[in-house]
Amino acid sequence: MIMLKLKAGYRGPLLTIKRLIHTCLYEPFTFFVQTLHRKPHHSSRGRRKVDYERIYQKTVRQVLAGEAGYLNDVTYDPLVH
Repeated sequence: MIMLKLKAGYRGPLLTIKRLIHTCLYEPFTFFVQTLHRKPHHSSRGRRKVDYERIYQKTVRQVLAGEAGYLNDVTYDPLVH
């Protein structure tokens, strides 16, 4: 696999080459190299951090506006579910 990596001029991980070998097993080598070097279709923005300050400020606004009656409601208790 390392020889294939050098021949294709690929600088990424060997696991990607292994997966593409499995996918492109019956395809021509040029197709394999093109697939190996193509840009990703989409990129991940990663895991988002929870903005606790924003949630707190929203809850404060709801309480001050009198829209937080759900906090006193006993039918919804997230600790029981």
